[in-house]
Amino acid sequence: MIFAALLSGLTLQAASAPEPGAVLERDTPYIHAGAGFHVTLPAGWQYLPYEDGSGVVLLHAEMDARLEASALETEASGVPGLPDDSIDALVLRLDGPGFRPGARLRVPLVVSSEAGGAPARTGEAEALSYTGRSDDRRWSGIAATRCGADYVLTLEGPQARFDEARTAFDRMAGSFALELMGGTDFPCGGR
Repeated sequence: MIFAALLSGLTLQAASAPEPGAVLERDTPYIHAGAGFHVTLPAGWQYLPYEDGSGVVLLHAEMDARLEASALETEASGVPGLPDDSIDALVLRLDGPGFRPGARLRVPLVVSSEAGGAPARTGEAEALSYTGRSDDRRWSGIAATRCGADYVLTLEGPQARFDEARTAFDRMAGSFALELMGGTDFPCGGR
């Protein structure tokens, strides 16, 4: 299951970003150093970085589906006494028509080696799974919040092909990790 994969060890290697618009020929480890997350991009999907640099979108024309991985600046919850970096505040920010929060889970925290080796797992951050539906489309995702950013991994696609696209999402979600920028002593890297 997806949650077991999230808790498994990481085997990412540092890799350069694919060319924008390229259809990935193989699963590709991807480190978004600026946004602070790691993920493996699935083969067969077209890679497009966000224009603002906050994430990536992967499109699959045949399935009419999209995968997204991003880190967006946290918006204030506006609720007195509710910290903006809490899962409860994250639920409020994600709320909308068709949104249904799911289970609370854990996402690995990692520190990348300056020598370019595999990232070292150093802990976990609390995250939330979620699902949604609107007309003939569905979505599913994982979201975490920390260091002034909401980290979101989402699959969106048509109901008829959703389970097929879900296979790629599960591979991507199994590799999803947040970077401890600045090392274990400085978990937010100045954010």
